[in-house]
Amino acid sequence: MLIHNVAERKEAANRKMLALLTFLKEETYSDFKTLKKVVGFKGKSHRPTYALLNKAVALGFLIKHEYPVIAGKKSLWGITMQGLAMVVKPDDKVFPGYFEPGKLKYWTLEHRLLNHRVRIALEEKGGQGWLNGDRGEFIARYPGVRHRPDGIITLDSGAIVAVETERSMKTRARYINIINSHLAASDAGRWHYAMYVTPDDKTKTSLIRLFDSIKTVMRNNVPVPFDAKNREMFLFRTIDELEQAAASGGQ
Repeated sequence: MLIHNVAERKEAANRKMLALLTFLKEETYSDFKTLKKVVGFKGKSHRPTYALLNKAVALGFLIKHEYPVIAGKKSLWGITMQGLAMVVKPDDKVFPGYFEPGKLKYWTLEHRLLNHRVRIALEEKGGQGWLNGDRGEFIARYPGVRHRPDGIITLDSGAIVAVETERSMKTRARYINIINSHLAASDAGRWHYAMYVTPDDKTKTSLIRLFDSIKTVMRNNVPVPFDAKNREMFLFRTIDELEQAAASGGQ
């Protein structure tokens, strides 16, 4: 919808810029498709999103980085120190990192971008307070946690969920260690559920079958059966299921 009032149009543009910088304060960088969702531009036209990103680059808030893919090149936009200065708060426990393309780990890039989709889908369903597990802020808030999930978010129901974005399968032994850590975190009241989000149904089914094969886990340093009671905190979704639920307003 076009906004004809100049003051209202400027205010709307400022809100979108703030949403963009606030997201990248936590995520550091992302791609076009994700950032279009973040700022709330809908429809097929990409022009408004590019205009906003170009303005942010011109103001020194973001930098654009291109990297090679099989089909040509793909672009990322990352936050600068100047951009962080616009959104850092006095009560932030740790100063967030800025985007350094030279330190980009391409082998984990697709995992990070999928994690962004998971976050946005959960926030569209009312989730708040997303915190990445690989940040200093997470360590400060949850000291002593053995395994750090990909993210933590509080749903509109009040449930705190640890998010595990699974693009590829780990070993059975590794999953047992992670399960033990989630159970310990649950017992300590840190979070209520661990949600595994996969890129497709096949990976989701394989993951559930692997969990089915685990018979014993550790809880309070005691071996216990991995039965329905101990499994109830573990949820499994595909990214499509999450995004469809967000679009329909369901859970």
